[in-house]
Amino acid sequence: MSPQGKYIYGIIEEVQPRIFNFLGLGDAPVYTINHQSIAAVVSDSELQEIDPTRKNVHAHTIVQDELLKDYTVLPIGFGMIATSKDKVRTLLEKNHQGLGSELNRLAGKIQIELKVFWDQEALIRELQGDSGELTRLKAQLGAASSPAEAQNLLVKAGRLVERAALEWKTKYADLVYAVLKEFSHDAQVNNPAGIKSLLNASFLIDRSKERQFKEEVYRLDSTFEGKVNFKYVGPLPPYNFVTMKLEPAK
Repeated sequence: MSPQGKYIYGIIEEVQPRIFNFLGLGDAPVYTINHQSIAAVVSDSELQEIDPTRKNVHAHTIVQDELLKDYTVLPIGFGMIATSKDKVRTLLEKNHQGLGSELNRLAGKIQIELKVFWDQEALIRELQGDSGELTRLKAQLGAASSPAEAQNLLVKAGRLVERAALEWKTKYADLVYAVLKEFSHDAQVNNPAGIKSLLNASFLIDRSKERQFKEEVYRLDSTFEGKVNFKYVGPLPPYNFVTMKLEPAK
C-alpha cells in the first residue's frame, strides 16, 4: 500500500492503466487507477488537504480540460484526496455500476456555460428614449437642494434601472435560454453572476454539435445589436449534470 495520498480529478472509462503527458497539482505526474472498465485519474499528494489557491484550482482545471479532449469525464470537485491507492480502488468497486451508467449517459457530451449581461450604455439610452423619466431624474438631481433630496432621486433612478433590467431579462435572456435549450440535452439556470447579470445558465450538449450551438449564440448576439453582452465558457466537463453521488470507501 502506498503511503502517499491520491488526489482525484475525475472518473473516465479506461481499461488500460495510463500515465498522461500533462502534470497535475504540484507538477505531479497524472495517471489512472483502474478497476475493470473505469478509472480514477489521480496524482500523488503528501498533503491531506489542498488549499484552494488560484494556482491549485488552475492545475485542477487544466487536468480536467486535457482529459476532456479524449474522454467523457465525470469531474470530481476540487480538493478530494484518498489516503491510498487501495482506497481509490475500493471507491471504484463500490460505485462501479453507477459510474458506468453515468459515463454511458454522458458519453460524448460537454457542458457550456453562458452568461448574459445587460449593457449599461444601451440600457440608459433606452430609458432616456422611452419615457424620458431617467432624463427628468438626472435634471432634478442636478438641481437638488439638499443631500437628502439627491439621495432620494438616486434611489428612484436605481429602481428605474432595476425595473428596466428585469424587463430586459424577460425580453432577451429568457428568449436566449429557451432557444439554446432546444439545442441541448439538458439545461439549468444558475445563480446570477453579478448585478448586471440577466442570465447565468449551463447547457449539456453533444460535443459534435458545439459549433452549431456556438453559431446560434453568435446569431442571438447579433440579433440583439449590442444591448446585451454574452460570455461563453466551454467546453467543460458536465459538472452540473452529474446526478449520482459517490458512496464513500470505508
